[in-house]
Amino acid sequence: MNVKKGILKWLAVMMMVILCMPQVFALSEIRVRVNGAQVYFPDGKPYVDSNSRVLVPVRFVSEQLGAKVEWDAAAKRVTIVDGDKEAILKINSKQIMVNGQVKELDTAAIVKGTRTYVPIRFVSEALGATVKYDNKVRIVYIDNGKAPLPEVKVFEAGPFTIPITADSRVTKTQSTSTITTESLTQVYTDTSGAIIICVTQGMKVDYSIQCDEAEQILQQAVTPSEAKKIIDFARTKKSIRDKIGEKNFDTENYTIKVSGDTRTVNIRVYKK
Repeated sequence: MNVKKGILKWLAVMMMVILCMPQVFALSEIRVRVNGAQVYFPDGKPYVDSNSRVLVPVRFVSEQLGAKVEWDAAAKRVTIVDGDKEAILKINSKQIMVNGQVKELDTAAIVKGTRTYVPIRFVSEALGATVKYDNKVRIVYIDNGKAPLPEVKVFEAGPFTIPITADSRVTKTQSTSTITTESLTQVYTDTSGAIIICVTQGMKVDYSIQCDEAEQILQQAVTPSEAKKIIDFARTKKSIRDKIGEKNFDTENYTIKVSGDTRTVNIRVYKK
């Protein structure tokens, strides 16, 4: 009897695991590959909207396709040009103009944070590309027959993804890896599990430029307004001798502690 009860419990656990598996996939990040090369999104990430359409920051995918992107802030309009093909979208409008002809969409382009998001299938097909979305692995495949641009190598730390360029440097120890960007901003994970972003006074690159970069990096984890508040506190350090003390910032998913007493301001990001 006990054996039967044990089997039933085991089966119940297995059923719960199986039922939860789609939720795991649903929470995974959507990736985009253009002509076989993965597209890097430095701040805003692709997502599925309420109309079940994948929206992506327009500039990175369009440029990977070899197209040019123009943004008219006054008209709230984005224009994408690839050779003799032109696609025009207005923010919050369910219409796209392709080579002068208006077509109806079932979802609209929007502005989210600092990025313009567009429904990737409609835009890519308007530019002559084919699009396939594999929901099982959450990857959008786009192909327009051109040779792929070089794939960007990235450094990952928690929620942050930072491109590794010719002017950045990655160093590794037994316990952690650190990226030093072209602007000399440093990002790494410490032994407590915090992801640390370091900006430093008195370097070859101006401190304000490092703060600008740190703010952009933070926007991958928090809203633009939250990132601005955090970095505004870091900017109160005006010289090497300034001691700004410590200040905590609570966001929906992270606790962020900012401290600076000598040359360096450390921005520690803790997952809640």
